Amino acid sequence: MILLRALYVITPKDDLKKKLSQLDLDTDLEYILSEDFVWSYNRANTENEDDNFEVKLLFLMYLRNEYLSEQTYKQILDDPLIKLELFDKWWTMARYFEDDSCSEIEKKIDPCIANLLVDTGIKRVDSWINKMKKITK
Repeated sequence: MILLRALYVITPKDDLKKKLSQLDLDTDLEYILSEDFVWSYNRANTENEDDNFEVKLLFLMYLRNEYLSEQTYKQILDDPLIKLELFDKWWTMARYFEDDSCSEIEKKIDPCIANLLVDTGIKRVDSWINKMKKITK
């Protein structure tokens, strides 16, 4: 079994956004629940999607623990329980495996390629460009 780091993008469905807008909720809470969440998990299995189910359940527990009282959880999600069907009713989730880290890729860049970089006029980016040119020399 190969375990890799994966990123999960959890997106509220339109039905949830519509319902949230119709409830008398705190504006910040409505905003939080209407936005995407991006989580990472270091034990994602490349051979099956069991980790997806774990992340879905963890997400519901997180909402209940951090943001929603028992009453609000039930009011918004129509159910007091934490179960996969409830997640799937209100959210979608996409899983992406990490191919490599930027710092590891930087180390692999051929000096000839780094020297083709052109300054952008953006201070932070130009500083990084200079660093890349020095590292690869």
